Amino acid sequence: MDYARLLFSFNGRINRARYLAVQLALLTFWLVLWLKSPFGQWEVLQAGAVIAMLWINAATTAKRLHDRNRSGWWAIAVLIVNPLSYVYYALFFGLYFGVDVSAAREMLLVMGAVALSVLQTWMVIELFFLIGTDGRNRFGADPTRSAKLPVMSHPQSFGVPDFLLQRAGPVARG
Repeated sequence: MDYARLLFSFNGRINRARYLAVQLALLTFWLVLWLKSPFGQWEVLQAGAVIAMLWINAATTAKRLHDRNRSGWWAIAVLIVNPLSYVYYALFFGLYFGVDVSAAREMLLVMGAVALSVLQTWMVIELFFLIGTDGRNRFGADPTRSAKLPVMSHPQSFGVPDFLLQRAGPVARG
């Protein structure tokens, strides 16, 4: 898979490793942008970089969801829930530091924060930990099975459970 298709296309599937690599690269790039924030005429360039990063995040998230046999439209929910959770956490810090809020509003904030935390936890599990659909699905071929790797005739035991060894490469049929 070429990098342009990996980063900018919404079609196809990517596995957990590629998704994690892209997310870590985006996080690093964002951190560098934030720490070395240029002033003046560079603001337009910085805004362009942020838009490109959002596009890359949406495209890779959609492809990761495709690997899980989910619609890529769920990527919109992922992109909305994260900033929304920052708003809730900011409100909690405001409550902690003495902002006067009625008990009913405070309870609604707590319930909303718990719901968002559960949703964020599920998104992390879904995107980073769960294995994609085995074999071909409606979004394309399995990205972990597409490489032509030699099949070992006598697999050796490395102290790793068998299900991990079988998923790491092509299944030996025979």
